[in-house]
Amino acid sequence: MQDNSEFIAEFLVESAENLDALDRDLLALEQSPGDGPLVAGVFRSIHTIKGNSGFFGFSRLGALAHAGEHLLGRIRDGAVPFDARSSAPLYALVDAVRTILASIRETGAEGDHDFRELSRALAVAAEAGPASAPPPVVAAPAPSPTPVPAAAIESPPVAPVPPPQAASPQPVAPAPESTIRVDVDVLASILDLVGELVLARNELRSIETADAAVLAASQRIHAVTNALHEAAVKTRMQPVDHVLGKFPRTVRDLAVACGKEVRLVVDGADTELDRSLVEAIRDPLTHLVRNAVDHGIEPPDDRVAAGKPREGRLTLRAFQEGGRVTIEVADDGAGIPVEAVRAKAVARGLVSAETAAALADHDVLQFIFEPGFSTARQVTSVSGRGVGMDVVRTNIEAIGGTVDIDSRPGLGTTVRVRVPLTLAIVPALVVRCAGERFAIPQAAVHELVRLRPDRDGPRVEGLPEAPLLRVRGRLVPLVFLDAFLGLRKVSACRDDGTVVLVRVDDHELGIVVDGLRAESEPQGRPRGDAASLTTIVVKPIGPLVAQLGLYAGAAVLGDGGIVLILDVRGLVRTCHLPPIPPAGDAATVEPAAADRFLLCTTRGGRRIGLPLGEVARIERHARADLERLGTRTVVRRGATFTPVVDADAVLDAPAGPAGEPAQIVVLGHADAGVAVEVGMVVDVLPADFPPDAPGSDVTLGLGGRAAELVDRAAVSRLVSL
Repeated sequence: MQDNSEFIAEFLVESAENLDALDRDLLALEQSPGDGPLVAGVFRSIHTIKGNSGFFGFSRLGALAHAGEHLLGRIRDGAVPFDARSSAPLYALVDAVRTILASIRETGAEGDHDFRELSRALAVAAEAGPASAPPPVVAAPAPSPTPVPAAAIESPPVAPVPPPQAASPQPVAPAPESTIRVDVDVLASILDLVGELVLARNELRSIETADAAVLAASQRIHAVTNALHEAAVKTRMQPVDHVLGKFPRTVRDLAVACGKEVRLVVDGADTELDRSLVEAIRDPLTHLVRNAVDHGIEPPDDRVAAGKPREGRLTLRAFQEGGRVTIEVADDGAGIPVEAVRAKAVARGLVSAETAAALADHDVLQFIFEPGFSTARQVTSVSGRGVGMDVVRTNIEAIGGTVDIDSRPGLGTTVRVRVPLTLAIVPALVVRCAGERFAIPQAAVHELVRLRPDRDGPRVEGLPEAPLLRVRGRLVPLVFLDAFLGLRKVSACRDDGTVVLVRVDDHELGIVVDGLRAESEPQGRPRGDAASLTTIVVKPIGPLVAQLGLYAGAAVLGDGGIVLILDVRGLVRTCHLPPIPPAGDAATVEPAAADRFLLCTTRGGRRIGLPLGEVARIERHARADLERLGTRTVVRRGATFTPVVDADAVLDAPAGPAGEPAQIVVLGHADAGVAVEVGMVVDVLPADFPPDAPGSDVTLGLGGRAAELVDRAAVSRLVSL
């Protein structure tokens, strides 16, 4: 057997793929019992497993597969209907084959599992008469296997059944292979080597020279390295269907065991993720799915009494956003009783009664992630809502992800798991602080703001123990990195420095640093902010440092320097920051912003003022990102399309030439507002005198000069035309 180890490994991989296909096809057959191609596909999968196992001498596996093949042959011929009597032993057969394959993978032998009862059940189902048999299923002609006695499964090896001989064989040219299987360790090694090449590339680019040939070669190496890095990362990417594709069978079995009716909807299964992360999220997602079926979705009679359909709905949705992959597990069940969670948290001493009463419902639900926390009246053999949720969060956070939960009583529960696309090589912003350098993942960086005390601009406000930065009418909490990490007793960049505005999930934070710098500065000359953005190879850190919860890893820069990668989520947790208020909340429009305006110029050169309280975001997009739909223009922003109106059109004036990129200002909600395209953003200024009316055709004074008012109402009216 040792000489065949490579072929056996191939057999195990192929058999696992066949079993996954069997699960899907059996589930589909339950919906369409008379589907000929489905029955034929199931038959072929079992036949392939049987034939391969006979070739390698796995007689017990071959005999068991042969018994299943006999039953499927009877179903194919219409002699036995595909119903609960025949499907149950077939599902059990799939599980039994998985068990034997696992034993072969671990020990090289089939193991001593006793499947005599299963073999009898397969034989009984195969001989059962067609009490209400459907019409015979039309499938490709193939010989029906002969019945196999139950005892034969355990004692005399069964000789392989010879393949059918074609009546008039025709030569068929083999199809060209477009894929090959490569060992995961080989891919990991390639990615590590690419990482070393990235470091060497960074070091080469840090060398200053006037030699044109050297510069051209450096640029060429830079381009090739980037292309090689992208290709190497793609080799490790897998669709999350490798995980989500196994849940239809899981949900089906759980629903039967719990006496419930559940329909599973999977969306975005083709979303790709690093292979190591695909494996890491498997167990947490399984736990969430089991919780949703067992404790989230109600029994059919309870759902009908509540005015819901008998069949519950469980949705698994995967999509990319902001350089991360989000996977939602949502059910339309009874939801989590927030008040019960609040009471349980107080009873366990996790929070005082006064504090618990003041917490928002969303914050109360986070107690579910505490170890051993559960509000279920009884814990079943399947799950208990909250039991093990701490393990779910721990496992997801171990790979740099987050877990969030939202629930509405009577309507259902949604759990969102967010994980990075890949753990190996990421773009990052390198900052300097108190003589040290740190890396901040680019996916979390939202904006850079310079503190300049010598001129008008953003300034630090608030109390010394709770500093804030006012950014376009909103207050953002600040963390002075030098004082926070103990690099200096008192921050040296209180009124001078750079603020890195980061956003993670529903939180925003400003990290104050001395400045930006990616590599060492040759001959003492700064390289500029653009050089601060670099590609880093993430390396793990020791457990003692990891326990701090402030660092996500380490990296080596091109000049040989080592930097720690800041864990933005760890900073947010440590600082106990509240989430960003939702749009429309009174807290988002401060009194100070009511008489302040964003001064812009239009593409036609006119001066306009946009009420600062209505400004949600300022963004730049490639001109090609703006799409024309009939008389409207929209731009894709994440998972939504936002209507865009030219500022000159609001003023009923001719537009100027289109620039590249397009500068847009989003008014209202950051995700569901409207956008106005401007030529350039100039400044934020208070009005010399307030406007006497809302909308356009109103003149106000900004900076001692006249400007025309453009507000959200005027833009929205033009969008609706």
